Amino acid sequence: GRFDLLRSARHHGGLVPLLLVFFLVSTAFSGFEATFALFTERRFGFNAERIGYVFAFIGLILAIVNGVLVGRVVPFLGERRLIPLAIGLIALALLLVPLAHTVPVLFAVCGTLAVGMGFNNPSLTSAVSRLSNPAEQGGMLGLAQSLAALGRVVGPAWGGFLFDRLGTSIPYVSAGAVMSIALAELIARSNSASSP
Repeated sequence: GRFDLLRSARHHGGLVPLLLVFFLVSTAFSGFEATFALFTERRFGFNAERIGYVFAFIGLILAIVNGVLVGRVVPFLGERRLIPLAIGLIALALLLVPLAHTVPVLFAVCGTLAVGMGFNNPSLTSAVSRLSNPAEQGGMLGLAQSLAALGRVVGPAWGGFLFDRLGTSIPYVSAGAVMSIALAELIARSNSASSP
């Protein structure tokens, strides 16, 4: 069924790139989650309690963005503009993780990542639903979640391998680069769709 939905998605303009972004964002963020504790332990000497505070901060920002800001910002900007902005924030934050050499900078970077994720997820879900055939909306949203789940498998393995073999900064640089490519693809498709 999932392969049939993928074939069907090709006939709905803009849907395949959004599904790909679902996978890429999930991969990048889960790679961040899987290696972040090791990163902060090595760079800042954080123990489990302090790492927990950082993740609690990220969760608080996500809750504020999802619960308060998304409903106000989406009608103002629209999903078409908001998704690339959110992807850009995620890419920027991931690229800045290796440059965080003080705790305040680390929190600023994590806050930026959380804002990007908070705006991206509901906007992306809404856009996938809106672009889908009404008879296939549930299936397409299920496909999107399946791709996100696949990303949560690939991300930790990919991030952990790079962290172990190539150094503590490489998982975030590579994830930021992948998100930058996704952003460029979204912008290119958006421009081609709006051109006469």
